[in-house]
Amino acid sequence: MKKSRVLWILWLIVTALFCAAADGAAGWLLAAVSLILPLLSGLFTRMIRNRLQAEMTMAAYGQSGEVTCGKILLRNRSFLPADRLLCLVGCENLLTGEKERVSIHMAAPARMQVDQEIRLKSRHCGRVRLTLRQVTLYDPFGLFRFRIPMGRETQTLTLFAPETFPTEVQIAYGESTNMDSDEYSMKKAGYDPSETFAIREYRQGDRIRQIHWKLTEKFGDLMVRDYGLPIQNTILLLLETGRPQGAERANADCLNALAGAIFSVSQELASQQIVHTIGWQNHEENTFTCMEVESDEDLNQVLPGLLGAVPGEDEQSVAEHYLEGREQLEFAHVVLFTEQHRSSLSFLAEQCLLTEVICEENGSGYDQRDGIAVLSSDPGNLEESLAYLEI
Repeated sequence: MKKSRVLWILWLIVTALFCAAADGAAGWLLAAVSLILPLLSGLFTRMIRNRLQAEMTMAAYGQSGEVTCGKILLRNRSFLPADRLLCLVGCENLLTGEKERVSIHMAAPARMQVDQEIRLKSRHCGRVRLTLRQVTLYDPFGLFRFRIPMGRETQTLTLFAPETFPTEVQIAYGESTNMDSDEYSMKKAGYDPSETFAIREYRQGDRIRQIHWKLTEKFGDLMVRDYGLPIQNTILLLLETGRPQGAERANADCLNALAGAIFSVSQELASQQIVHTIGWQNHEENTFTCMEVESDEDLNQVLPGLLGAVPGEDEQSVAEHYLEGREQLEFAHVVLFTEQHRSSLSFLAEQCLLTEVICEENGSGYDQRDGIAVLSSDPGNLEESLAYLEI
């Protein structure tokens, strides 16, 4: 637009010189047209802008690495055409934090509705938020521009699902106490008198109320009944989106790989008919979410929230957010998918079978750190490293 205005001013100067030299009606007519016509064009363009409406739609679902299509819809209710329109669209991947702006040129004939296709391709998975930030109308000469009043920003969301891979998941035996469970430990006694763990001979220190009087009378020796321990052998998968204060921003390649990993492990558990739970912290909304997964349909319902979990600075890990407001850990197995090891979680390894799947440069495979089982790998080799996972 600046270039057009400079050329217009130069043209007016040349026209003025021509008028002075020619000293005739033709020169003055040319000068009047050169001045008035662009000004009238700007005036009519200003009138058109209030008669334009813009909307944006996008396919709800796509695959990372593939093109997903959408549309910008323009409605011109004016009797004049809008031939020069520029739409500015902002794209933000909520999971990886990647941002991009796209400029789209359009034209809307008089009293017509037109649409322009948007083709979006994301190298990484995540929930992408598209915002029609601005629509600008230019006059035919390119001298004036007017923003189309939109009231509020038009937004739409689309989901780029992660690429999954086959993995074999082996569940080690683990258990956590849960008074509401219908399952009882086969390895140790507890405190629930409604269930019997074992019958044994009396030992000093046993409580009198544990004595089984009928069996004592039958065998002639004091027999004691050990109570059952209600437990649950359940699995919690956590995606870490927080980072300690001052740490580098989340690596997009790592978050993409971790999202694909947690999705693949969940698919494998669902195929084995193992009910499990997936949890994450959204730092934009400052909310922690847990959702139970029993089938692929459940997993599809988890994806929008999981892939829209905005990362941010956080001194607490996602596991600590889970424990907030809970009296005890409700899961026997916890698998944390993260970019870095946190030694502060060593206390959790005393309460459950804790595994960290870490995406980092120069990953060293299986290891033990602060009493936590660790599987570390770089983003390019995480799929290969997770071909077999024991949790």
